[in-house]
Amino acid sequence: MGAISPSVLIVDDEPLARLRLNALCQRLGLFAAIDLADGGRQAMAKIRQVLPDILLLDVDMPDLSGLKVAEICQELKPPPQIIFTTAHSTYAVQAFRLEATDYLLKPVKETLLREAVERAIGKLGNARNNPDPAVPSRLWVQDGDGAVQLLVSDIEWVEAERDYMRLYLHHRSYLVHQSMRSLEGLLPADLFVRVHRSAMVRRDCIAEIRRNGRKRYVILKNGKPLPLGPRYADSIGGTVQPGRLGRSGTVTE
Repeated sequence: MGAISPSVLIVDDEPLARLRLNALCQRLGLFAAIDLADGGRQAMAKIRQVLPDILLLDVDMPDLSGLKVAEICQELKPPPQIIFTTAHSTYAVQAFRLEATDYLLKPVKETLLREAVERAIGKLGNARNNPDPAVPSRLWVQDGDGAVQLLVSDIEWVEAERDYMRLYLHHRSYLVHQSMRSLEGLLPADLFVRVHRSAMVRRDCIAEIRRNGRKRYVILKNGKPLPLGPRYADSIGGTVQPGRLGRSGTVTE
């Protein structure tokens, strides 16, 4: 399949903001068609007539908020890729929950807009090449007052912390308000394996399995031990290389 030239609908109730985004989109030269809407209700009318590939969507609009537009668009098949453009960082968590492609603060910088549009084009290409619902390659997580996208393949392990899950990457960790069952269904099974009711691990991060008395532990390549629940032991049988299973020994941090 050749490169995708998507259509885009710019939605903003501020005329100057619409004009500026239109000029930026023209300069990018990535779009087959560019259309404008002066609010959420006009946007929904245009979306229902000709479903655009990408929405550049303001959040705070008087007639119908961008968050509500995004929520309605989730029911469309296929849904458009949504890039929020707003002056307020406080809506980032809601945007993350609505699976937005990106969240850009005004005044939108051309370089950041290009990056966001190219990500959206990549997701459009994946969806067209694989019409079945694809496992996400990225996750939105809250980071301070904003949100960031993580590559799923960068997550090394997940541990439960009360009502939250902590995602551990090489250099830092992030809390997400999701259940372990929800994350287990979201993360690709060929990359991640459940090792305990409160822990899940990326398969290639496992170094070995050790015993300490009757308890078994998964030891990650960084030395981190995680308890291995009896009901999950069979699911990682093929994860550890033959001869790497320790039959005894003390687990150390």
